[in-house]
Amino acid sequence: MARKPFTTTIDENLQKAFKNACTEKGDKMNEVLEAFMQGYIDGDFVIVKKVKFKVEKEK
Repeated sequence: MARKPFTTTIDENLQKAFKNACTEKGDKMNEVLEAFMQGYIDGDFVIVKKVKFKVEKEK
């Protein structure tokens, strides 16, 4: 399988926590990300988005 660089922007604190968790568990970050991507493609999990509205009376 050919390998291709993948870059994107994510929350800095999330990235640090993810990197630390991978290091502590002895996993490579790219392998964990690939597993998440494949799981998403396979429908193993879905993202649920919520929309909230707040209506306030004008003073």
